[in-house]
Amino acid sequence: MLAKAGEGTIYRLADRADIAAKVFHRDLVGLHEKLAKVTAMAGTVPEGAVQTDGFVVLAWPQKVLHSGGAPVGFVMPRINTAQAVEIHSLSNPSNRANPLPTAPQWPAEATWAHLVTAAANLCLAVDVVHHVDAVIGDFQERNILVSNTVRVTLVDCDSMQFTGPDGRQYLSPLGRPEFTAPELAKVDLRHTARDKTSDLFALGLHIHLLIMAGNHPFLRGIWTGAGDQPDALTLAHQGNWAGGPGSLLLTHPLAPPANFLPNEIQELFTRAFTLGARDPGARPTADEWRQALSRIQIISCARQPRHQIPAGTDICPWCDIEAARNARKTAGRSARLEQTIMPALGQQLSPPMATAASAPASVSSGGSSNRLLLWGLLVLLVVVGVTAVLSNVLPGDNQTATPSHGVTTTSRHPPIPKGDWRTTPIVEFPSGLPAPRQLWKMTIAGTCDEGGSCGLNNATPPIRRQIDWSLPTCRTDTR
Repeated sequence: MLAKAGEGTIYRLADRADIAAKVFHRDLVGLHEKLAKVTAMAGTVPEGAVQTDGFVVLAWPQKVLHSGGAPVGFVMPRINTAQAVEIHSLSNPSNRANPLPTAPQWPAEATWAHLVTAAANLCLAVDVVHHVDAVIGDFQERNILVSNTVRVTLVDCDSMQFTGPDGRQYLSPLGRPEFTAPELAKVDLRHTARDKTSDLFALGLHIHLLIMAGNHPFLRGIWTGAGDQPDALTLAHQGNWAGGPGSLLLTHPLAPPANFLPNEIQELFTRAFTLGARDPGARPTADEWRQALSRIQIISCARQPRHQIPAGTDICPWCDIEAARNARKTAGRSARLEQTIMPALGQQLSPPMATAASAPASVSSGGSSNRLLLWGLLVLLVVVGVTAVLSNVLPGDNQTATPSHGVTTTSRHPPIPKGDWRTTPIVEFPSGLPAPRQLWKMTIAGTCDEGGSCGLNNATPPIRRQIDWSLPTCRTDTR
């Protein structure tokens, strides 16, 4: 077994190292429909799905797999994943600079030239799909693998939208919001066919992520419109993208501006995100993107040779970003403040005991009945005190007041009263008055990123190959 996914399990074949088998789970919902789909796909393998040297561009179903005479899955080209990474491990600068210990380490050596080449190779893979009646649909980063020579493979092809030779259409109901074309924002993809122009929107996003330092054009920027920044789908529907012409979303200070790119690339982004918001047909095709990216001439920055930029530009965004980051760090150190300290919580004191002396202050807000009660208590205390004194100086019964507040016969010779003796009656709080509070109450306030059949049916494209770039020959860094 090579892997286990939501729809099935992928196995290696003992006698074939070049192919793998995917067996669907028996309890998979819509299993009959899925088997019919891969049967149709196996009969229409796109030209260029596997390159002449054996590199797999599309993990496309090639043959139907049977068990006991019944279809259970399909076989597809086997991908060498030893040095392959999902595309976000390359496009995201943090992921690229700090690969996981168990993952391939080559992305840390990738330069901007490698990222531009990977973008061009992705375009070729999309173009291969679009030369049959298929739409990628769920065109998200986990379905795109990049090898250490920056060649690109599209996986999970059996989830693509596909129209069979008999005209039967098999839809692609899945999709990530941040890679979904704006015209499909409120569409039920379980019942709606996509057009390949929706793939071209997602393709533009992936290219932007690769060559613009991992910045999503509809997620990161400075919002200048009214209210809070809208979500990515709303911005895409409006055509507001970071740095776009007339956009309310400006380029983030720590992101490269679009104007450092060649004019041809800037125009393609405008077609993809600005004009394409109103007219999906205005979006550049995968082949247009591939050719434009292949024409970029890359040079080193005069100030910092490890920075790579397009020839003809006088802007090095990587130098500017580094300077902005250093300025923020310096400002943060100079403006560092100490936190405010308040008394420690959790050290609760016990409520004070009510005494005859403290009782009047505690109940001073009571009514007339409470005041009469207190006067009665005071008179009683005076009488008790006078009686105690007289009993000690006048002859009579051998009785004495004791600290236990009772009358106890002790002896015929009473003891001499001590000066620290006090009579302390138990005084209860009158009903209706709040009990004393010793609890702190604190309130903490805080604040807290696809319709219709498409493509050229049975068209035969010219044979093209992805650019194979060996990383060890180019080990400089980029941002």
